[in-house]
Parts: sequence; C-alpha cells; structure tokens
Amino acid sequence: MLTPDPALLLEHKDRIYRLALRLSAGCVAEAEDITQEALVAALKTLPLFLGKARLTTWLYTVTVRTWRAHQKRSPLKTELLDERTRAVPEDIALRLDLDHAIRALTEVQREAFILVKAEGWTHKEAAKILGVPQGTVQARVFEATRRLRELLSEESIK
Repeated sequence: MLTPDPALLLEHKDRIYRLALRLSAGCVAEAEDITQEALVAALKTLPLFLGKARLTTWLYTVTVRTWRAHQKRSPLKTELLDERTRAVPEDIALRLDLDHAIRALTEVQREAFILVKAEGWTHKEAAKILGVPQGTVQARVFEATRRLRELLSEESIK
C-alpha cells in the first residue's frame, strides 16, 4: 500500500487533465472540474491502492469514474460550433469537427475510443480501466470508429 502523497498524484495531473479534456469533448471548464475531482478522489483512496495495477491505470480508472459521475450530475449540452467558428483556419475547423463528432458518440464508445485511440492504451488495459471485458472495449472502439467516419464524412459533404 502507498501512503497518501499529493506530489505523487500531481506528477500525473497533466495526463489526467488531457484525458478529462478528451472525455468532455474539449470543454475546458468541465475538464478542469473533472481533473480536480479526480485528484481529490485519488488522494482520498490512495491508501487503498494495492499496487496490483500500474498507478497510471488506477488514476485513469478514477478519472473515468469521476467523468461518469460528472456526466450524471450535469450532462454536457453546449455546442462548440457556432457562428464564430465558421471562419476559422481549416486545421482548426477539422479539429472542431472531430470534437463535435466525438461528442456525438455514446458515453461508452467515447470512453473506449479515447483510451485506445487517443491515449494509446491497449484494449486489455482499457478494459481494466473501464471494468469491462476486452471484447467489449474492442466492439466499442470499432463502433466509435465507424460512427466517427460517418459523422466526419457528413461534415465534409456540407
């Protein structure tokens, strides 16, 4: 068991924030809230961490659970694409289209897709973080990828 050490958790703050930002589809305020809540939750439960998994795996699990709880309390309903974003450079517009498309995924698809494709975890590691079988993660990533292709091809038609 580890003794609670805030410095140990703060070393991973940027990674937690990056995951929270991706899960919240680019909503900075939501990502900041999730990061803070996840760090507090991790600090409180650090004495329970047995070291059976990597610390980062455990922290990602805490972050995903915090995001899920946050979604239940206040689901994201803001729209990134508005009149001000129509005259942006093409690379920024593409990023906004991708953020918009990711937001359209179901929560479970978004979690699996982000962990595997954006964060670089294996399907097996993502399954451990999400607490589901590996095959479930594979199916969710496949469906998310298929749905993103559909959504992004629709955006390119417009």
